[in-house]
Amino acid sequence: MALDDTNPYTGKGHGINMDIRNFRDMSGYKNRNGKVMKKNMIFRGGALNRMTREQADYFENTLSIRHILDFRDEKEAEMAKDYPFPIAEYERIGALRVRRPDNNGFSFKKIIKNGMQPSQLSYILEYLKEGYKTMAFGNPAYQRLFSLLLENSGNIYFHCTSGKDRTGVAGFLVMMAMDMEEEDAVKEYLLSNQYLKQETDNLVGQLNISGEYKQMCESLLGVREDFIRLSIHSIQRKYAGYDEFFESEYGLDREKRNRLAEIYCE
Repeated sequence: MALDDTNPYTGKGHGINMDIRNFRDMSGYKNRNGKVMKKNMIFRGGALNRMTREQADYFENTLSIRHILDFRDEKEAEMAKDYPFPIAEYERIGALRVRRPDNNGFSFKKIIKNGMQPSQLSYILEYLKEGYKTMAFGNPAYQRLFSLLLENSGNIYFHCTSGKDRTGVAGFLVMMAMDMEEEDAVKEYLLSNQYLKQETDNLVGQLNISGEYKQMCESLLGVREDFIRLSIHSIQRKYAGYDEFFESEYGLDREKRNRLAEIYCE
């Protein structure tokens, strides 16, 4: 869903301003059979720790979200707990398949505020690259996502901290499972840069930085096409195509993938 002035989640047009980073529904994309993803069924974004009661009510009763799937690790989720929704079911299954030696993950904002050195950036980027290479495989978080999608028992929201990396790979896979064009799935992934731009600009302004350090910050606070290409290339190296990949990794044969398209496209 492209950004525009009638986006009901930004407060610019109608609806309500949702205090959720990178929040959007996945809709409007056409698959190879000419079917278009329906609006307001599959949602993605960042953590739900900043929501108000009014926003939570809109989340559950207007958007009819019934399943929340949190891709963060235990420590991340504990530090910024999701809003305790009265109706929607919450599950947390860590999606990152590679771990640092201390298993503590990264707080990109904290690292940036403390003054990031080029060597530290290089280390973090290598960590992220390895994550992109491995997340599509043997991932119980994504397996659960597809299970919920097939279950079709209510609208779904999946997220990580900022809704860009772990959530970005998940969104890409959801679109490919429903036979969307690969380039459209990449474009949807890259939308995070638009949705996160204001927050990134605000942080850069607060820190009063410019030039090289600003570029270093943006490489962590946004998404990069070469990262999602790492996921794509990893799939291509291991499997002959997406049909083989989805059936082997997620048990999604052609019948189940057609079922997904029937539910979420029109």
